[in-house]
Amino acid sequence: MVFRILLIIAGMLVLVIMAGTIYGLAKRGKSAVPPLFPAEISGAESIFSNLGTMRIPTADPDPETLVISIAFPYSKSDRPFSEELASRISWFKTVTTDYLGAFTGEELSAMDESTINNELLSRFNSDLRLGQIKELYILEFMRL
Repeated sequence: MVFRILLIIAGMLVLVIMAGTIYGLAKRGKSAVPPLFPAEISGAESIFSNLGTMRIPTADPDPETLVISIAFPYSKSDRPFSEELASRISWFKTVTTDYLGAFTGEELSAMDESTINNELLSRFNSDLRLGQIKELYILEFMRL
């Protein structure tokens, strides 16, 4: 009796695994998720998101944490500019931390995201030598 029940359970597991495998193979390459940025479709542009997610303490006496993630498009074909961007990752993080860390949580709440975006874009471009960033995307902006 127990042997038959275990045999039935094993058979059902084999069927579930086979059905999942067939379904996975049939859906291979057919993603329903649209690309994150239209620029990724173009062969000439890519998205620079190597800054990752930054956690910045605010200027409050009891600091809050600001979580921000930044990305921007750049031309893949402009190799010198790509190399400059890669070599300046820590500088981008420092500029972002210095700018946003100077505000309190209330000041950050009162600020418009486009103001922050424009100021960071201006600060990033001020020291770049081999090219300019045209657009800046704030992917994540959250106070904890």
